[in-house]
Amino acid sequence: MDRIKIQYQLDAVAVGTWESLIMMFPKLVRFDVPKIALNNRLTKTAGRCFQDTRTIEMGTKFFLKSANIRELYAVTLPHELIHQCDYDLFGESEFVHAHGKNWCMIMARYGLPAKRFHSMKV
Repeated sequence: MDRIKIQYQLDAVAVGTWESLIMMFPKLVRFDVPKIALNNRLTKTAGRCFQDTRTIEMGTKFFLKSANIRELYAVTLPHELIHQCDYDLFGESEFVHAHGKNWCMIMARYGLPAKRFHSMKV
């Protein structure tokens, strides 16, 4: 899969996920969807959220294995978007690495397990 196609799909999934989060938390309507960027340097971390700049980086390497694709779009990207959602709604997380009670609550409400780490093979 080429980088342009991956970026296009990430952007589309991000918009859909953010719209779902707005339906759950209407206060989010005043915030734009975070920018999604691919990062070739991420080798163990599948994604990370920079809440202050509203940027999410996704590890390009993970898209090269087709076994990872579903988890990247269905779990990892929403996981990172929910970090931004947590920040936008509640400010700084009360827990190390931003996996606090509010983040866990949003993950559960979105329908995902509140797991800190992925289990994808790289």
